[in-house]
Amino acid sequence: MNTYPMFSIPLGTTLISQSICDKIKPLKGITQNTAYDDAFDVLKNHPEIKQELTNTFVKWVDEALKLNTEWVIISSWITENHTGKEMTRHNHKNCTYSSVLYFDKVEENHPRLMFENPTYIFNTLITQNSETPSNEYNASEFCAPIEERRILFFPSYLFHMHPKFKASIPRRSLACNFFPIGKYGHHDSTLDTNLLKHGQ
Repeated sequence: MNTYPMFSIPLGTTLISQSICDKIKPLKGITQNTAYDDAFDVLKNHPEIKQELTNTFVKWVDEALKLNTEWVIISSWITENHTGKEMTRHNHKNCTYSSVLYFDKVEENHPRLMFENPTYIFNTLITQNSETPSNEYNASEFCAPIEERRILFFPSYLFHMHPKFKASIPRRSLACNFFPIGKYGHHDSTLDTNLLKHGQ
């Protein structure tokens, strides 16, 4: 009998240069569910960092999804976890792709980011036991790699979280959301962002 993986959700990953990571380290961070002016535009005054991360994302998304369009970072923020508190389940709205960059030191006890499988239905139909081997067809979640300089790219609709932890240093990461610009699509599903007007 044959089984085919009909569709696949992409997760891109690569390493960012140490020089870019070092430039991010002094920037101010926030804890989850914290908000203040400019908290979610931390790269506003850092065009070099923005361009480097955008170029890296575009290279990946063009190769993986064959999308030939321009992209911009529409929000960016640094999350700092000094207490080991869990990151609650969430996803990102009003964007298409998101990224997480571990720009600072990573300790062995720092938890990996867990992505929830949006197609997973076994938890409501069939209860798996602890000995059930996990594969791409039955997994309820995916744990992404974590290390200093590692960046992850993923569709923004994916819910993600990480468990609580104990570590001697904070868990720090830079998150960015991406959105396409310019003219893309076709026929009655075409969008040209150059034609959008913002106010009168």
